[in-house]
Amino acid sequence: MAEEPNPKKAKIIKLEGNAQNQSKLTQVGSIEAENVYLSTDVVHIKSSSKAESPGVLKAGNPGKSLEHWQGRETEYAQIQQWLTDKNTFLIGIEGIGGIGKSTLATKIYEEIAGFPKRFWADVSNGVSFSDLARQVLGEFGFPIPEQEAQLVEALVRCLRSGQFLLIIDNLESLLQPNRQWGSLFYGEFFQAWIESGANSKVLVTTRERPELIGFEWLPLKGLQVDEGVALLSELGIRGNLAEFVELVDGHPLLLKLVAGLLKYEYSQDPDLKRLADLGLGNLRQLLTNPQVVGVHRSENVGMKLVLDASLNRLNKLQKDLLLNISVYRGVFDSAAAVAVLPGNSESEIERELRDLVKRSLLEDKLNGKQRFEFQPVVLEYVQYKAGDQTEAHQRAIYYYLVNVKQKPWQTKEDIKEYLEVFYHWYQLEKYDSAFDVLAFCDKFLSLQGYYTDQVELYEQLVSKWEEIGDRENWNYWASLTSLGNANNSLGQYQRAIELFQQSLKISRNIGDRNGEGATLIGLGNAYNPLGKYQQAIEFFQQSLEIFREIGDRNGEGATLIGLGNAYNSLGRYELAIESFEQSLELSRDIGDHNNKVHSLIGLGNAYHSLGEYKLAIESFEQALEVSRNIGARNSEGNSLIGLGNAYNPLGEYQRAIKFFEQSLEIFRKIGDRKGEGNSLNNLGIAHDSLGEYQRAIDFYQQSREISKEIGDRNNEGHSLIGLGNAYGSLGQYQQAIDLFQQSLEVSAEIGDIRGEAEAWFNLGVTLENVKREADALGAYRNACELYQKMRLDADVQDCNNAIERLSQPKKPVVSRRGFWWGLRRLWRWVRSLFRR
Repeated sequence: MAEEPNPKKAKIIKLEGNAQNQSKLTQVGSIEAENVYLSTDVVHIKSSSKAESPGVLKAGNPGKSLEHWQGRETEYAQIQQWLTDKNTFLIGIEGIGGIGKSTLATKIYEEIAGFPKRFWADVSNGVSFSDLARQVLGEFGFPIPEQEAQLVEALVRCLRSGQFLLIIDNLESLLQPNRQWGSLFYGEFFQAWIESGANSKVLVTTRERPELIGFEWLPLKGLQVDEGVALLSELGIRGNLAEFVELVDGHPLLLKLVAGLLKYEYSQDPDLKRLADLGLGNLRQLLTNPQVVGVHRSENVGMKLVLDASLNRLNKLQKDLLLNISVYRGVFDSAAAVAVLPGNSESEIERELRDLVKRSLLEDKLNGKQRFEFQPVVLEYVQYKAGDQTEAHQRAIYYYLVNVKQKPWQTKEDIKEYLEVFYHWYQLEKYDSAFDVLAFCDKFLSLQGYYTDQVELYEQLVSKWEEIGDRENWNYWASLTSLGNANNSLGQYQRAIELFQQSLKISRNIGDRNGEGATLIGLGNAYNPLGKYQQAIEFFQQSLEIFREIGDRNGEGATLIGLGNAYNSLGRYELAIESFEQSLELSRDIGDHNNKVHSLIGLGNAYHSLGEYKLAIESFEQALEVSRNIGARNSEGNSLIGLGNAYNPLGEYQRAIKFFEQSLEIFRKIGDRKGEGNSLNNLGIAHDSLGEYQRAIDFYQQSREISKEIGDRNNEGHSLIGLGNAYGSLGQYQQAIDLFQQSLEVSAEIGDIRGEAEAWFNLGVTLENVKREADALGAYRNACELYQKMRLDADVQDCNNAIERLSQPKKPVVSRRGFWWGLRRLWRWVRSLFRR
């Protein structure tokens, strides 16, 4: 499938907008300095609106200090028991914010024995499953596919292979208010891991449980009185410690905040009696007030009071700094802090940041350069207090734009600043500006195969424009088209068709001819792999007419590639070659390297189908070179498949296998499920050629499963034929016959004439092997009729030879000869296994 021409260039990004609906402190009573008045019965701190942009994964090691660790022996022992239990695979630590879930998990991570490899993932910003899985797989030394649907299987397979410990911190960030998953594939992963877990363990921390069975849950409470006393003593606090610990139910963060406040304000005498001087003399009155009811009432009221007192004791610079840096969604350094609060030196700001760490309002992260982050509960409180953060978001945008990495980009890390800019525009509800940033990175994301990221980002924009009723916005149409292309690349053809149909309706309503043509290409590309070739051709012909009418040569070239692929699928190779040659000439004239590589791959496919293997090799080698030059990983994988297919019928089986294995590695890395299925199918054929039938069956079966999953009926039929041939070679003829008949059903259903003909011919070979000559004769005649329709003279001759042989006096049937005939014919057909 050729990449869509992007009819819209990125706009100049302007720094403007309004921040609304930030995370809030909700349902907290009105609290004055001396007199306490509770206006509500329930008191709690929570995030009322998560950031919807994909978060930044804080991964690797916990980076949390255990310097003042106290107690938790019972909880530690319970988790240790679960970690050694062979029937326990998922462990959850549940508790309110600041209760010590992450600290306990860090203790486990740092000290537990029996796990030679471990990984910590903080998903507090709503990290996508793809980012999590990729980093885990990379850390544990496993191949990294890109698509989330494939990553679920890959991560489960990885965890089953050894004894690993995976800790996912702040899981509640991935949940919607109804406790359902807000990010795709997490639920599938946990369910799959519960069903197939092994020696590895997955441990999560969360404020609320997901709607999922199979966890062993540890509800975490505050510290015991003696443990809390020990913590305050170690922090240097004096006074009636036991009474205070009991008063706040041993809440660890609250104890640390109080300690930090007292030590900073009264370093010479950090006694609890000093709380009255800080405006907290009424703490006991409030925490024991019978009107305050509900879960965790004392901890949350106490947290609010102490945070209020802490904020009130800050100087103006510290307060402004704290409120402004709360726009960042993760770890930041002093330079980022200066960006949102200009007019101060970086050294001065870093000094103030360290001061906030001493007050327990920030946490520091030492990893080469000192960096900082908020504890989630504190962040929610500060964002609530900050109110309108428009200016801070704008300054953050400017900071990231100044620090963006220039092209060429190699990995997603290279565009992280642009993704942060997208996030801040999104928070400002400036969705058009967010779109412009995404459009600027769109081609890179496509070439590198980051289709899942495209789906998540464009889905957010589309849903917002629909929510606010801005469907007439051109960017809404463009996002629908880009979302359709990304779904198409992931093999989600039906979803892609729905999106393209919406986009087509809009483009026709507003008279956007360029957009109409681009959407028609998308529809053609979605219908082609479903085997609906005639419909695909109709869409491509409509698109070709539009692009020629408006003089869009890039769109014309992309349409010709789509037409060539559809003609190739139908076995109309001369028309396919004609289309690809026209597209190649256009791409060379206008310098369109992306269309050039797809044209070369298409030509290679067509030449291969005609048995012109040397010409095919030349085309694929050129395509491979161009693909690598422009960083088009998908095209690189398809070029490698083409080379393998061209070398295999020349008897160079091992060389072909190497090409197929290289392509498989690429497709798995970029998450191209269709490409992965094609690579696996071709590996099956190559091993079949070597007589390694059981290994071939394994590859065919994997390919078939993927094809069924993504709805690729064309490749499903190919896999069934491969399986039939392999089982026939093992003498399991009835199973082979059943598989060929299934392939016939698929081919007939989708109108794949070539596939249907191949299935009939191979069925004839197998029937001949079991002495059912009359049935075999009928199968060969059916195949011959279909080949004649496609004007494939060599195939017609093969059928006539078989018909003539069976029509003569009975002769011994040599089973192996029949198999090799079938295999030779299958090789003529493999050109369609990797069509774009």
